[in-house]
Amino acid sequence: MGFGDDIMATAEAREAKKNNPNTNIVIGDGKKIFNSVIFLNNPNIYQKDELNDNEKFFWIKNYINNRPYINYKKTNKTKIYWNEDFVTKPGDIFLTENEKVSGLEIVKQSTKLWEDKFGKKSKFVFIIEPNIKSQIYSSLVGSRTIGDTNLNRDWGFERWQKLVDCLCEEVTFIQTFKGNVRKLRGVIDVECNFRNAMSILKNSNAFIGHHSGLSHAAAALNKPAINIFGGWISPEITGYESHTNFYIADSDSPCGSKTQCLHCSKCMDQIKVHDVVDCCKTMILNS
Repeated sequence: MGFGDDIMATAEAREAKKNNPNTNIVIGDGKKIFNSVIFLNNPNIYQKDELNDNEKFFWIKNYINNRPYINYKKTNKTKIYWNEDFVTKPGDIFLTENEKVSGLEIVKQSTKLWEDKFGKKSKFVFIIEPNIKSQIYSSLVGSRTIGDTNLNRDWGFERWQKLVDCLCEEVTFIQTFKGNVRKLRGVIDVECNFRNAMSILKNSNAFIGHHSGLSHAAAALNKPAINIFGGWISPEITGYESHTNFYIADSDSPCGSKTQCLHCSKCMDQIKVHDVVDCCKTMILNS
């Protein structure tokens, strides 16, 4: 998952620091430190490149190929088995003052562009993510991906476009991106890195998109979100009760297939654009 994993790890670090206030909390494998831009300014996490023999350390062993939400004993070459006892908690994001100011300014500029176009005040600002992580996309944003599994999390770009078409005259959509990715019509697109995207999200009303790193960022920033899960992984494992999650809980879900999966495609087909649009409208009315 990449940045989403790192955000989830900050929740573990917060709990560990609470229980071990005089100990350095390290994310890594017990020998090597795994730092992340997500951890920047986080007072709960030790962020030096090397360990000091004179200090005490507590390891959070949450890293690539050792994720707490995966049952590695059962996982095989074709299927990921999930740890159904795992429940994710909102993590922590510590933005710099410059990031906060930049995010606010981008949201102000984006809403002004929208208001100048439509001649009225914007009711709501959504950060939208219609793209799934491909190998190319991951390299551009500095994140990680796992082959075809992300195709099983794809609701379909055309559906996202239909959703924007239904709502773009009522609300402002901001699509943050990096590099040569697909961009929706009717949105304000902003090229930036992931930390900048989080600063924009902090100053927006909500996130909508595939279950992704920005879903976890929304939870950490205490923002509402509408997440498309499909049937590959359950929101009971890596989702949040404060969010609206579109998940198809059939007999094969959550399937965890490591290859492109017909079941996951059928689950996505069951999530209708009009239902997601209605959910957006309800969120806007209740804001």
